[in-house]
Amino acid sequence: MNKCKVKDIAVRAGKTFLQAFLASITVDVTLLNADASMLRTVFLSAAAAGISAVMNACIAALDEKKW
Repeated sequence: MNKCKVKDIAVRAGKTFLQAFLASITVDVTLLNADASMLRTVFLSAAAAGISAVMNACIAALDEKKW
């Protein structure tokens, strides 16, 4: 995998982290969950970003094999 693809995968994972983070905060605020933890939101966002990174790495690897 070349450096450009790795950077693209990292950018996509970062975007996914931000989207999941903002979505989690919005849901917590909307539900007014008094015991909601910021740490839980960060872990959920990190998990979503990690899944995104793995999926995009697999897609990039499969695309390289096609060519």
